[in-house]
Amino acid sequence: MTAKGFKVDFLHILTGYAGKMESSTSTDRDFVHLHLHSDYSLLQSTIQLKPLAKSLNKFGMKTCAVTDYGNMYGAISFYKTMKSNGIKPIIGYEAFVASGSRFERTSSLAAGEKPYYSLVLLAKNFKGYQNLVLLASKAFTEGFYQNKPRIDIELLSENSDGLIGLSAGFRGSIAHYLKTGAPDRARSAASTFGTIFGVEGFYIEITRHGTQGEQELNTASVELARELGLPIVATNDVHYLDQDDSRAHDVLLCIGDGRTLTDPGRPMLPTNDYYLRSAEEMWSLFGDQYPDALQNTIRIADLCDVELPIGEGNLILPGFPIPSDSIAKDLDEYFEMVVFEGFEDRRKTVLDPMSVHGTLKYPIDDYQKRLEIEISVIKRMGYSGYFLIVWDFIKYAVERGIPVGPGRGSAAGSLVAYSLGITGIDPLQYDLFFERFLNPERISMPDIDIDFCIRGRGDVINHVSELYGRESVCQIITFGTMASKAAIKDVGRAMNIPLGDVEKIAKLIPPPFRGRITSISDAIEKVPELKAAMANDMRVQELIDLALRVEGCSRHTSVHAAGVVISPKPLHEIVPVAVSHRNEFTSQYPMGDLELVGMLKMDFLGLTTLTIINDCLRTLSEKLGVRINWAEVSLNDEKTMQLFGEGKTDAVFQFESSGMQEICRRLKPKELEDLSALNALYRPGPIDGGMIEEFILRHRGEKKVEYLLPEMEAILSNTYGVLVYQEQIMQLAQTLAGYSLGEADMMRRAMGKKKKEEMAVHEKKFVDGAIERGVEKRQAKEIFELMAKFADYGFNRSHSIAYAYLAFQTGYLKAHFPAHFYAAVLSHEADDSAKVYKYSNELRSMGLSLLPPDVNESDEGFTPSDGAVRFGLSAIKGMGAAAARAIIEGRRTGQFRSLFDFVSRIEPNAINRRTLECLVAAGAFDSLMPVGETTNFWRAKNFKAIESALNFGQNAWNDKLRGQNGLFSVNDVDLGSQGELPNVDPWTQDQLSSQEKSAIGFYLSVHPLDNFKELLANLRIRNIADFEEIRPGSQIVVAGTISALQVRWSKKGNRFATFRLEDASSGIKCLMWADAYGKYAELLSDDALIIAEGKVESAEGQEITLIVNEVRSLPEAESRNARSMLLTLPKERIDEDYLQEIYSTLNEKPGRCDVEISIPYSRYFVRVHSKLIRIQGSQRLANELRSKGCEVEWKL
Repeated sequence: MTAKGFKVDFLHILTGYAGKMESSTSTDRDFVHLHLHSDYSLLQSTIQLKPLAKSLNKFGMKTCAVTDYGNMYGAISFYKTMKSNGIKPIIGYEAFVASGSRFERTSSLAAGEKPYYSLVLLAKNFKGYQNLVLLASKAFTEGFYQNKPRIDIELLSENSDGLIGLSAGFRGSIAHYLKTGAPDRARSAASTFGTIFGVEGFYIEITRHGTQGEQELNTASVELARELGLPIVATNDVHYLDQDDSRAHDVLLCIGDGRTLTDPGRPMLPTNDYYLRSAEEMWSLFGDQYPDALQNTIRIADLCDVELPIGEGNLILPGFPIPSDSIAKDLDEYFEMVVFEGFEDRRKTVLDPMSVHGTLKYPIDDYQKRLEIEISVIKRMGYSGYFLIVWDFIKYAVERGIPVGPGRGSAAGSLVAYSLGITGIDPLQYDLFFERFLNPERISMPDIDIDFCIRGRGDVINHVSELYGRESVCQIITFGTMASKAAIKDVGRAMNIPLGDVEKIAKLIPPPFRGRITSISDAIEKVPELKAAMANDMRVQELIDLALRVEGCSRHTSVHAAGVVISPKPLHEIVPVAVSHRNEFTSQYPMGDLELVGMLKMDFLGLTTLTIINDCLRTLSEKLGVRINWAEVSLNDEKTMQLFGEGKTDAVFQFESSGMQEICRRLKPKELEDLSALNALYRPGPIDGGMIEEFILRHRGEKKVEYLLPEMEAILSNTYGVLVYQEQIMQLAQTLAGYSLGEADMMRRAMGKKKKEEMAVHEKKFVDGAIERGVEKRQAKEIFELMAKFADYGFNRSHSIAYAYLAFQTGYLKAHFPAHFYAAVLSHEADDSAKVYKYSNELRSMGLSLLPPDVNESDEGFTPSDGAVRFGLSAIKGMGAAAARAIIEGRRTGQFRSLFDFVSRIEPNAINRRTLECLVAAGAFDSLMPVGETTNFWRAKNFKAIESALNFGQNAWNDKLRGQNGLFSVNDVDLGSQGELPNVDPWTQDQLSSQEKSAIGFYLSVHPLDNFKELLANLRIRNIADFEEIRPGSQIVVAGTISALQVRWSKKGNRFATFRLEDASSGIKCLMWADAYGKYAELLSDDALIIAEGKVESAEGQEITLIVNEVRSLPEAESRNARSMLLTLPKERIDEDYLQEIYSTLNEKPGRCDVEISIPYSRYFVRVHSKLIRIQGSQRLANELRSKGCEVEWKL
């Protein structure tokens, strides 16, 4: 169609819609924002959705559109937020339209063109929404180039049904052509869009932001629209809510572009008028000249009416492919067949043996009845395919030896799930409810999340993708937001404030409390120093003000660690998809929004614990021939429960925290039920409510267990009368008031969400039902109030039992096979030297040794042996898995005999200088050390020989490749004699320990305290482990290195510190309150060597804690306590001026410490005792003398 042929009577269009406009609730001077960017545009807008809704309601605006740059990330959240605030949402997005094909990947452009142009798209109806979804998806999967998701005219033309297009103002192609003097191109572009969107489907935007040339552009745009018969529309291209947010928006753009506000080339909007203007402001700007542009915003709003099917009952499930050889007639029949087959297997392998031993709680008939009920409900709700989907990928994992967890969440309450192998917990044996998982009286998507071994998770996801199609399976997007500290740091960088100054302010924000991040506003109220800094420094005031304005904004996208979406057809036909920066196929909607639109979401979680258990079981089988059948292991195993009771639960799943260890020590768990209860109770609500204390006292018999009614005992006896589980609330409602379990679950949900209207209905029903069953009204009301009170705290028993079982398994392996258990744990944590150090100390406390790495003995990971664990090669810094495997491969022909032998048998590309330095420093060659040699000499020699050894090894490999081994092969030559180790000075003890720490992350064979043995002996400071019994109230002095230092805030706003003090024997938890911290803060840092004095405290069941009241620097203590100092002068530089300089330095602070001076003379040193000089020893003096080339040694 030509431009002339496209031209229509614009007045006729207006007249045709007059009736509709009159019927609208809008007034003559209303206005709708149709071009608005939220923070989902990622560092392009400061507008967050809830404040947006509040501002719209303040202005009386009942409709609004969202048009984020190049994505639909926030579409559902926007839709939901606007709807809940009484505002009609218009879903749109600002597309990037390539100037050529979306498939082109070239930077060459035709004259006068840009790589892409903006085009605002709005959905008129559901079909339009579907086309938005498709376009936004294809922009990522087909058009992504130079960080921009692009569509093109071809794609737009094919998928424009149900869409309205706006020209996008100055970023659009029409404005670009008009500004660059190409009116014909502008006319052609406008005609093309008019053709694509139809007579009333494309609008040319006009704006008034006070920018240069804007008026001329508006005039030209309106003239072009009139010429072509296209309507115009007024927009404000909104990027921030209030006009005074303009500078915060500038900061946001700088953050996104890595610039500062002082950078002349930084990105910025030309004026400060891109804010949410009221209708009155827009009419004052356009009303006189272009009233139709304002009225058209109402018309467009009336045209756009998208109702999305979101919420419960809207489920989009993929179909499960029934095998072609199956006799099943349909999906339900196949589902039932698979379930009964699985149940028969469980019955033969688990239930029947338990029945024979008298440990099965319920008869098999009860299982049959329960199974039939569950199958009936699942089929009626249409979830047969869902269970088969999960069954299939669990089966795939099991068949390939990929460990799968026993279950998580409420799914463990399903006997069908147990029969299918989806869960590993018998729900009848532990009184778990199917209705807690899938309520037959409320349509809701079942939620089965699966734990896999971290090494096999990717394989399972790949299987699902292949089965259902790559375009039908994706991972789930997440959004990183600018939390309080991050906002301050980002804004500080953009303001070009020195990093150190910004860090000081950021550190004033208190750390998260029970998982909740402290907001900047809360920090201002709680932290006097922050408020004072703002009052005293205008720069800090501006920093905090700007950070407040951007706090909470979405900053970047990430990929959910576990979430996967499975669709019955290509995802872009249902929800928008994207491609991450790592080329991962993801949704554009986050998890909560995907659930709202009915997508099947599953969590494929990688659980470290499963990997550790599997690795431990593997080494037990390989090295000891031990094979554990968990079905035969007693769940109240004495040795395992003793380990829990002593709180020795480091590395035990869910029980590793110090708080949980303290509770274990107090409770002394006896069985799995106790572990489950602790899992459920160790959360903020029960802790704050005193429920843990009540449970412990009753468990120990120190407080009588009482029940309001005798009928409650059968339900609450396993938790000693304390309401712990959600299922107990359901049971009470069923037993006392005649609820069905489905009704009881509805009541529990109403209580948990504090829905007053629903709770009032349930209270009446519960009380009436209880009275009918002989309960007094007063008691019935009391019980209901008790249940309502604890509904917040009640935990899912199914999840708690399943995870308690995993905790038991790890505890069992640790108690019975500690070397194998710790070898598995340490292998998994090999990249985290802090955790390796932590577990190595615990390992020693259990009577095991941690052996150093050895090129002839170590495997890739840590390996168990009799009473010891050998350090793994891959845990050495600078050593990758490939290098470790190359070393293991190289020694297959025999043990290495020297450094030179080693390099000649390892492929040259597998190791480098850094690898060898780390191996030497870690002591991996120490087993080759000749008798009589010292470690200090041996490591220094090998370290010095690395360069020549590498050359030797390269030459040996070159000869091998050329076949020029001479008369002997490489392996026949005594390579130990081929490379002589050089004569060098031995490493000092400090060098030895620092090199070792740099190689493995902590001190293993040597410790910094080794240098201070004489001093510690003189000061009578004992090893921490030598305190056989430290009684509370004892005053002790200990020395060591600081680790895990944390500075915290008390409720009164005072800073205090916690840390561990470690020596070569053990460690102790230390606490330094505000007064002491204020005095000694400068001495505290990780790895600092200190002497700490304090009082021992220990509440019942808690770890010993030293309340530190005095701290001294250990190196400073050495110099302060020295009787004399040996000062060795350098061989060069000695002249009269230099000696005078040394003399002046020594005389700065006279004291009682003698001075001996070792002076070089010819080939000797002459030692002179100075009678004139006596000094006050200090580290400062020693450091100053060392800076002048001297060596300093203190004599005690």
